[in-house]
Amino acid sequence: MKEVEHNEESMEEFKKEVEMLDKFRSEFVVHFYGAVFARNKVCMVTEFATYGSLQDLMKHKTSNEIDMKLRVKICLDAAKDNILVFSLETIEKVNAKLTDFGSSRNVNLLMTNMTFTKGIGTPTYMAPEVLKKEKYKMSADIYSFGVTIYECVGWCEAYPKDEFKFHGK
Repeated sequence: MKEVEHNEESMEEFKKEVEMLDKFRSEFVVHFYGAVFARNKVCMVTEFATYGSLQDLMKHKTSNEIDMKLRVKICLDAAKDNILVFSLETIEKVNAKLTDFGSSRNVNLLMTNMTFTKGIGTPTYMAPEVLKKEKYKMSADIYSFGVTIYECVGWCEAYPKDEFKFHGK
């Protein structure tokens, strides 16, 4: 269950994410059940991922425990920086699904290759032009996916943690 701060900007992003998830029905996109208001918090209820995020899995399993075939399959199953892992069996039809559409933009806008100026996402996965708050195009999303592939296949972080320690300050 994803929790969101209760301020105007967070609520607007939350609303966009709910609208996006509500439209998608795919075995490769995490299933959305609904949104809940509980004790001054807004929560999103989605399908349960047995192994949590890809980052969680990387923290708890060594590269020897997750073979290359499965790592490549995870990359192919889902194509963004927030990947939830559902199975470690290579025979499963789907092992990973997309989640966290808070950083997503309208698919139609992406297809027209318009430029964007609002940097949303995790600094480690952001293209240099996004970090510099410059205009960017779909190639910035491809860069983000490339970082994800690098981490998944190499079973390591793309950059040292301290590289982004003071991002945005």
